[in-house]
Amino acid sequence: MTTVLPGLRPTGDRSQQAVGVPELLDVIWHETRANRAAIHRALPDTRCDLRISASDRNRQLIDTVLIDGDCACRDFLVDMLVECHRYLAHRAGELGNPLGAARVHVRKKAVHDWIRRRRTDVGAQARVDRIRKSAMALGLPDEFHRALLEYLADEAGVMAPLDSQEALLRRLATRCAAEFGGAAEHYRARVAAGVALVERHCRSGTRVNAGTPAEPEKVTWWERYIERPMGRRPRRTDKPIATPECGDAANLPAHDPGQVADDSTEFDARVVAVLVAALRRQPVAPDAALRAGLADLVAQGLIPQWCAVELCADCNRFAVAAKELSALA
Repeated sequence: MTTVLPGLRPTGDRSQQAVGVPELLDVIWHETRANRAAIHRALPDTRCDLRISASDRNRQLIDTVLIDGDCACRDFLVDMLVECHRYLAHRAGELGNPLGAARVHVRKKAVHDWIRRRRTDVGAQARVDRIRKSAMALGLPDEFHRALLEYLADEAGVMAPLDSQEALLRRLATRCAAEFGGAAEHYRARVAAGVALVERHCRSGTRVNAGTPAEPEKVTWWERYIERPMGRRPRRTDKPIATPECGDAANLPAHDPGQVADDSTEFDARVVAVLVAALRRQPVAPDAALRAGLADLVAQGLIPQWCAVELCADCNRFAVAAKELSALA
């Protein structure tokens, strides 16, 4: 992808303060070094192919910058250039040091606005630094669970790939260790239980609008700000999510996620019947019966594949579901 930006020619009498795009690019390049490095760390499997070239036509301020490449840092750099280009154009002739003003604008406003805009574009909360004091957080039992809520809200808008529920729990455990001390592996079980509690809490209470004012869609806070944006995070593989402890979800057949039964009562009865039939075939192995039942449900179009995959990937949910299925015998 290539972007060409025209030069910036300020208006007014202060022509000596005219700023060319190459000069502006140089300022932004150095000011955003840490931000571009953070993007590269978030996407370690992607090689940065950013290429920049600039030209000055007849030594006038009608220069052109060509920015090429597919790396995510390229889009970020272009957005910063466009934003600063617009900022200086609106204040042409008013600034004694345009390049210094652009540097401050990038550091104090443009970068933060870009991060918030990118997060809201995927449905996540724009900022999470105050979430521990929110009404949602105050309903949680302690600071540990409020920290988990903040981590989850933050992770929902992260651009780094997320391949499974287990990978998310590992990331959360690492963040817990960094804040509360100790080793990440010691937090694994506590984090899994804590996330389940936070999810139950966030699925209760007043529903929020995930649609538009004209076409509202009322969902739980968890669905709106955690579940949906988390599902939009990229993955390194297109293989189904699976965990060895909970079965091989990759063997589940694919099916159109939009196909469900029209009548909810009939649908529930058919789902239960399929699961009970699977349990009768393997009455002493509820885990295996649940996996077989999920595969049957997907094959018959009663549930979408992603739903079965998520259940198999979450060991806690899978264990609870297997126990409930066993109770049906």
